[in-house]
Amino acid sequence: MLITKEIGIDMGHRVPNHKSKCRNLHGHRYQIEVGVDDKVVTMEGASDQGMVIDFGDLKEIMMNELDAKFDHGFCIYENDVFVKNIEELGLKTIVVPFIPTAENLSKHWYELIEQPLLERKIKLKYVKVWETPTSTAKYEK
Repeated sequence: MLITKEIGIDMGHRVPNHKSKCRNLHGHRYQIEVGVDDKVVTMEGASDQGMVIDFGDLKEIMMNELDAKFDHGFCIYENDVFVKNIEELGLKTIVVPFIPTAENLSKHWYELIEQPLLERKIKLKYVKVWETPTSTAKYEK
């Protein structure tokens, strides 16, 4: 059974080699959807009986792994020429080993969410990221 949960975060980034305006500092309202595909709990009397995972538990994982770490921050590639300048501003800076495109972020966020779900023996299917209302990237292993 496939279930999904969405959260939204606000985050700035820069695509340093981009041929157009995305090489400038800017931000997005990212919408993040997590798809979990596993069995429905059938254990009689279990708190999550009839569910794959409680939506509240899935949201808690997403908030801990994504919202707390990325919301209202600026995500920047570790080899970006401006990384030191951004860090010196003293603001929430997330330095990553990849260019922070929607494609790379969806993979990275998948990797962050996968372990807490595996600890609960729940299979993560995908992470889908809306960078704009009409532009998405979806990562599946």
